[in-house]
Amino acid sequence: MIGDEFRSDEVPAPERFTHWTNRMCSRMEGFCALEAGGERRDGTGFLAEELEIALGGVQVAARRLSPVHVRRESANAGVDDATYQFLMPLQGSLHTDWDGRTGVCRPGGMYFHDGTRLGGFDCRAADASGTFDALVVTIPKERLTLPAGSLRRLIGRELPGDRGPGALLAGTVGHVLSSAHVYRPTDTARLGTAVLDLVHAHLAHQLEALTPESLDPEHRRHALLVRVVDFMRHHLEDPELTPQSVADAHHVSVSYLHRIFRAHTGGRETVAGWIRRRRLEHARRDLADPVLAAVPVHRIAARWGYTHAEAFTRNFRAAYGVTPREFRQGDPAASADGVS
Repeated sequence: MIGDEFRSDEVPAPERFTHWTNRMCSRMEGFCALEAGGERRDGTGFLAEELEIALGGVQVAARRLSPVHVRRESANAGVDDATYQFLMPLQGSLHTDWDGRTGVCRPGGMYFHDGTRLGGFDCRAADASGTFDALVVTIPKERLTLPAGSLRRLIGRELPGDRGPGALLAGTVGHVLSSAHVYRPTDTARLGTAVLDLVHAHLAHQLEALTPESLDPEHRRHALLVRVVDFMRHHLEDPELTPQSVADAHHVSVSYLHRIFRAHTGGRETVAGWIRRRRLEHARRDLADPVLAAVPVHRIAARWGYTHAEAFTRNFRAAYGVTPREFRQGDPAASADGVS
């Protein structure tokens, strides 16, 4: 089975809560756990069952806990966090304090946050003898291509998880975790890509719903960026995807498209550069997939919008330091991580 599993009943009762707290602190530096009354638990009767699976850069988890309160230590307030996280209650409720704003997330919802201003949260059971059950998705910020300025409008809020793209995301994550025993290690990267695509779809859907035409120009620019990035992600395989075709699809000029994209990337990347980088990332993933080992390099290149194998080889070498063929053969000079 892929994944890391923890069960508190495999730990002596007096050590259970401390053991689980140490696990939690390794994921959430600067936080501590207490029982609802404010006293630290002695571990007696504490229950924790967790399954965590790393899917490439994306992590999914299923957690079942006795009711617990988690708060940020004041000395660590404002610690930066390089990840976004979805918390999806299945049983019980999640009570949050984010930047001084309290909220409640129940089954059917999902709480989206990045930890930077998370003051704490309560995991509450539905009744005195119950547990708090939830699914969790953790995504490196660098893996999301949606504008960070737009995503800030969703952070610290409950998003729907029982309809539309949210239901697809929750259902997929639940299925991956419940079927962990049937997957092989080679499946993890493909599953991670599927989960990441659903995360993008869900967040883009929510951002579009938050952005009516009556908003100010700055918010309209962010809304356009969301649509542009989502459009490019879903048309990478089209050889005709160019800055001009992107601009035409969104009824703006190429110069305006370049201007808002430069603002989005801080001038570090052009629209064409973004398209090229994402195509190469997908092609590199396919070249590393043993299932596709018999597929010729030129067909993988064509799958991601390259009509000329020479251009693909040239761009691949410039990005990763080796040719596609050398990368497929396991050249040690090839970057293990590549470009985000």
